[in-house]
Amino acid sequence: LIHFYKRILIKMSEKDELHNKTLETIEHVQKFAEIFYRKLDEDRHSVGNLYLDTATLTWNGNNLEGGENIKSFLLQKLPKTDHNLLCLDGQNLPAQAVGEQTTILITASGTVRYDKKSSVPFQQNFLITEKDMKWRIAVDNFRSQ
Repeated sequence: LIHFYKRILIKMSEKDELHNKTLETIEHVQKFAEIFYRKLDEDRHSVGNLYLDTATLTWNGNNLEGGENIKSFLLQKLPKTDHNLLCLDGQNLPAQAVGEQTTILITASGTVRYDKKSSVPFQQNFLITEKDMKWRIAVDNFRSQ
């Protein structure tokens, strides 16, 4: 009987740990999205700091590699934007799949307005990873219509 109760307590503590990890992930995803889209729309010169030096960006099928190339693209090629985020989701990746590095897959969607044009739908996926106690973008895939 004691063995049975120990198994139940272990299962409950694993469930509590997963629940706490999920709540933590939600908080990280919401903060990251708030910072990223605010910087992209209002403070673009600083958005490049969110990317790792080894990051990749695929923007509507155009591939860029390296933080400096991404920053240059965002500053010089991308017109002024105004994002309206409608859906946000985040999933922790298993530590063994990413070299024991804390990593979250984020999916965001909504509408974006370029310059003064009409809004169009967009969908964006990020792989963010923790580096020096800050979240950094390792992979960014963006698609709009």
